[in-house]
Amino acid sequence: MLQTTRLQELARNNPYFATPPKPLAPLPHPVYFVNSNPKWQDFLDNPELIADPEALYQRCVKTNDIWSVQPYLDLKLRGLDVHLVPKAVPGKICVIPHYFCKPKDWLYRSYVVACSHDCPRSHLCERRLVINRSQVLTDSDHLITHRPQPNLKPRDPMRGTQIRNVVFKGYDHSLFAPFKSPEFVAALAAIDMKLVVNSEASGANMMADWADYTETDVLLAVRNNTVFDILRKPPLKLVNAWFAGCPAILGPEPAFQEVRQSELDYIEVRTPEEAIAALKRLQSDPDLYVAMVENGFKRAQDYTIDRVAQEWRDLLAGAIAQGYEQWRKQSPVQQHIGRPIQYARRVMAQRQANKEYQHKIHHGPRIL
Repeated sequence: MLQTTRLQELARNNPYFATPPKPLAPLPHPVYFVNSNPKWQDFLDNPELIADPEALYQRCVKTNDIWSVQPYLDLKLRGLDVHLVPKAVPGKICVIPHYFCKPKDWLYRSYVVACSHDCPRSHLCERRLVINRSQVLTDSDHLITHRPQPNLKPRDPMRGTQIRNVVFKGYDHSLFAPFKSPEFVAALAAIDMKLVVNSEASGANMMADWADYTETDVLLAVRNNTVFDILRKPPLKLVNAWFAGCPAILGPEPAFQEVRQSELDYIEVRTPEEAIAALKRLQSDPDLYVAMVENGFKRAQDYTIDRVAQEWRDLLAGAIAQGYEQWRKQSPVQQHIGRPIQYARRVMAQRQANKEYQHKIHHGPRIL
């Protein structure tokens, strides 16, 4: 009972719901976020729909939405001069998700900031935003923090420290096979727990499942991707768990390890046996469960939507604005001859990067 009361106290101060959006200092130049998916046409035609941002966030399902509409909303709601458009605007700063960077769009006419997320390395751009520090390879690469899941629903604190549902939030094929085997499921049942994989729904329903932690007692995320693939992923599952008030049991991914500050951040495992041992430990030590939840809320303060929006603003007003100003000062010869030649080279580099990505995400050393 004491632990449940403490969990209720912690939940009342969840930093995910701390304050309304905080206004940010103005940008030196307008910024255009590009999303060419027709599903956003109603919003483009009727910007007043932003009056219901929760409904718009719920529509941010695909990666291209998450790296265009979602940051646009975060910044617009904080008073910045940002715009959502269906195609790149010539002569302007344009933030474009990687898969919307199409060679045929003659992107050299705009100052393109590519969101190089979980994808091939972006080349059709002046700057890249990356979500894993290992991808910062040049001065043109900028690490951007992945904001938490929109419309997140934290764990119900009235569940106390009981552990019934061990939940993986992701596609079924992403969970490492031994962690969904009959043997692992039976081992969970033996300690009165069950595995829940939130991947049966699709589209917006799937994203709603991934955001709903109300009955998640422990988050499980163990993936056996290639090293090449995993080095393109952010620590989002851990950050979401912190905001959700759930202890996390995770695989040895570099993104998790990089942000880890103490053993209370998460429990790292490599085998089902280690996961069962970790669950038994949490089950037998309610104070440890509460301590991990409390620590998670403290760590989450560095990943609030306000904090990430500030990071976006500072980057757009800093290095990106400076690069844009230099780009605009280029000579007419560079603008009309140099840029097209450079663009042709970038198109070739992008084709090579795409081939490399498609091969290496499936082949090569794996983390487990």
